[in-house]
Amino acid sequence: MRAHGGTLAATDISKSHGGDVVLDRVSLVVPPRARIGVVGPNGAGKTTLLRVLAGLEEPDSGRVTRRPGDLTVRYLAQQRERAGLSGGEAARAALRQIFETEDDVLLLDEPTNDLDFDGLRLLERFVARTPAAIVVVSHDRAFLEPVVDRIVEFEGETRRVREFAGSWGDYEQARDAARAAHEAAYERYLGERSRLEALRRKRQGRAKGASSRKLARATGGSDRRPTHALASKVRAAERRLEQLERVDKPWEPWRLQIPLETPSRGGDVVARLENAVVERGDFSVGPVSLELRHGDRLAVIGPNGSGKTTLLRALLGELSLAGGTRQVGPSTRFGVLEQDRSLFEREEPLLVPFMQRTGLPQSEARTLLATFALYADEVTRPARSLSPGERTRATLALLSAGGTNALVLDEPTNHLDLEAIEELERALAGFAGTIVLVTHDRRFLKAFAATATLELLA
Repeated sequence: MRAHGGTLAATDISKSHGGDVVLDRVSLVVPPRARIGVVGPNGAGKTTLLRVLAGLEEPDSGRVTRRPGDLTVRYLAQQRERAGLSGGEAARAALRQIFETEDDVLLLDEPTNDLDFDGLRLLERFVARTPAAIVVVSHDRAFLEPVVDRIVEFEGETRRVREFAGSWGDYEQARDAARAAHEAAYERYLGERSRLEALRRKRQGRAKGASSRKLARATGGSDRRPTHALASKVRAAERRLEQLERVDKPWEPWRLQIPLETPSRGGDVVARLENAVVERGDFSVGPVSLELRHGDRLAVIGPNGSGKTTLLRALLGELSLAGGTRQVGPSTRFGVLEQDRSLFEREEPLLVPFMQRTGLPQSEARTLLATFALYADEVTRPARSLSPGERTRATLALLSAGGTNALVLDEPTNHLDLEAIEELERALAGFAGTIVLVTHDRRFLKAFAATATLELLA
């Protein structure tokens, strides 16, 4: 790595996949020691931008330049090779690749996925200290806040890209203020347009009446009021309408709608473990004792490899206990979001296993999936070809349809974009049932407002 760094620049980059425009004349300059966060909805083009910057994809138009020409660039992909590793182990392996690099520019695509709190702190310290320029796509707000000084925002529908100077908190304030100002300007525009259209209709009506009176005079009537002044007023109203400065309708970010409902209370005790021990080869968890009652919100935390997912599977009855007891209330209906999103791995179109799991007819299944931004193109594709984010949304749709009264969520924010994470926070806040949550998303954990926390040690 050179001591002085260099500059990586994209100028008017456009890129399409099939018939879909992914990038539309996007420009970005990455100067030495840059700390740039890239945010936006899934599918908006964030990963494609990183791949184009890295030279892994050619743009349809525009150019990418490196100054000096031997500037080195490394890209860390979002979907990493696991080779039998757990998500946390694969994330740690990816971290080692980052820490050992001597490249001038690092392009990181969701580097915080599957990292535990210690891994997150290591990554934050590395980003603070490395002389490399960094462009990072991330949905982790607590990670972005201390490490970036510039935000690039992709808008999903318009494909516009906007830049904001400052930290994540500065970006949130500037974004909200800009959206509010745009919405206010649009409302003023609609009001003025409506007023001018009404004025034009009113004057056209008067002019039409005057024209009728003129015809009456020509056939012997007595009304002699002139009509040319009214015609002039009609033309003036039309000119004012034509000259009204148009304000585009504000872009409304897609909102993930998760109508979680609790079908029944399910009794006071939802589930109980007493001195539970789970053994898997040389690895064991426990003894653990816990009791879940209606309305409890339990956060399970601990480093990768401490057995959080193993404990959840034991609670669900998917793993047998080597010791202790497990009890589940007779009316408890679990809804599960697994960390590896392996629920949809078949060759059939997504719609087929979704209908089988929910019992919904095709029309209702399509309607429900569409509320999770899974439309005809997605639901007719082989389920295993879905992206991790699409699998997550399909699983959330299942939870919404299942009438669950006890949610078990294992890293639910992985592969969700920021808008979806915020919507999930709101949905969980309104859920009256019991929730067990494993997450390393610190902002999400704070918003979850756990009533109890269980910490597992490595």
